[in-house]
Amino acid sequence: MKRGFISVCGFILMLVSLTAGAQEQKTSAAEAAPNAPTGSLEIYFIDVGLSVGNATLLVTPSGQSVLLDAGPEYAWRRVAGTLQAAGVKQLDYIIITHFHSDHFGAARKISEQFPVRRFIDHGQSVELGKGDEWWRQRRGPWFKPGMGAKYDQAYRDYLNLSDKRRETVTPGDVIRLDGVEIRVACAGAKVLAQPLSGAGQPNNACDDTDRRADDDAEDGQSIGVLVTLGKFRFVYLGDLTWNVSKALFCPTNKVGTCDAYLITHHAQSLPKSLGEYYYGLCACPKAEVNALQPRVAVLSLGALGHKAGTSEAMQNVRGSPRLQDVWQTELITAGGEKDHNSGQELIATIKGGGGQNEPVRFIKLSAHPDGSFAMSNSRTGFTKNYPAPDSTH
Repeated sequence: MKRGFISVCGFILMLVSLTAGAQEQKTSAAEAAPNAPTGSLEIYFIDVGLSVGNATLLVTPSGQSVLLDAGPEYAWRRVAGTLQAAGVKQLDYIIITHFHSDHFGAARKISEQFPVRRFIDHGQSVELGKGDEWWRQRRGPWFKPGMGAKYDQAYRDYLNLSDKRRETVTPGDVIRLDGVEIRVACAGAKVLAQPLSGAGQPNNACDDTDRRADDDAEDGQSIGVLVTLGKFRFVYLGDLTWNVSKALFCPTNKVGTCDAYLITHHAQSLPKSLGEYYYGLCACPKAEVNALQPRVAVLSLGALGHKAGTSEAMQNVRGSPRLQDVWQTELITAGGEKDHNSGQELIATIKGGGGQNEPVRFIKLSAHPDGSFAMSNSRTGFTKNYPAPDSTH
C-alpha cells in the first residue's frame, strides 16, 4: 500500500513538473517572440534627460528592432519605457557608436529587460587603460580623479555583457534587415573609401571647413550610419568630431543627401579659447550639414545644453539648404544652444527635472519607401507630414 501510494505521488509530481516545464518554455518563447509588424520604418528619438546622451530606436516594417546607442545609465527607464510603447519584445541589435557613458551606459539595464541578439561596436576603446594625466588633459575643468579607473570598469562590464554576441564593423559594412539597410559610413576614425551609390558630388562647403586638432579619444571613433527604406534616408553619426567628419564629406560628399538627420554630437561647439584640442571636438561643420541637406533635423540634448558651448553648430544646421524643421527632445534653457529652440510643438519635453520617474517622452518619425514621412510629438500628439521629394537623392 505504501509503495503504491509513493508511485502515485511520484506520477503526480512528474505531471506537475512536466506542466511547469512546458509553462516555463512557453513563457521564455513569448519573451523572445518577434516584434509585431509596423508597416513603416518607425524611428524613436528618446529624451534621455537634462544633460547629453543618445538613444534612438528603429523598428522596421516587419517588426525588427535596432537600438542606436543605449543612453546614460540613469535614463534606462525612459529607454525601456519607449521600447515598451513601441511594442518591442526583443532587440535584434544594439549598436554602440562609441564608448562614452551617455551612449552605452544603459546597455546592461536594457539588456536585462529585453533579449538582445547582437551588440555592434567599432572595436576596442581607445580610452582603455589611460591614466589620470591623460584624462586631465582631455577633460580639463570636467576632470575628476579616478575617472580612468571608473571608465575601464564600465568598458569591461560592457565586454562581459556582450560576450559571444559582439560584432565589430568598419566603413562599408551593411546590416541588412527586412526592407531596411543600415550602411556604415564611418567607424574607428576611418571613413568610406569610395562614395556610396548616388553620392560623390563635389562639396563647395569644404572651403569653409578648416582643419582642426585631431581627436584621439572615443568621440572621433564613432560609428556613423545611413539607414534607408526605399527612397527614405536617415543619417546618424554619433558624436563624430570635426576632422573625421571633414574626411567623410570632403573633397566630395561620400554619403549623399538625406531626409532626416540626428544632429551630430548634440550640436556641440566649443570656443577656440578653450584650446586647440577642444576646438577640434566641435561637430556639425558646414561641410557635413551642407552635404547632407536634411529636410528635418533632430536635436538630442538636455535642457542644460553645453554650458561652455557656442551656437556655431546650431547655426550651421539651421543654415542647411533644404532644412524645413528642427525637432528637439528637450527645450534648451542654458548653454550655447539656448537661443536656437524651435516652437514648442516640435519639442518633446518643455520642463523636465531629469529624474528617473519623469514621463517617457520622444519624437517619433514614421517613414515610407517613397521618401515621405511624418514626425510626431509624444507629449502633445502633434504630427506633421513631409511629402515625398520631387526628385530622387
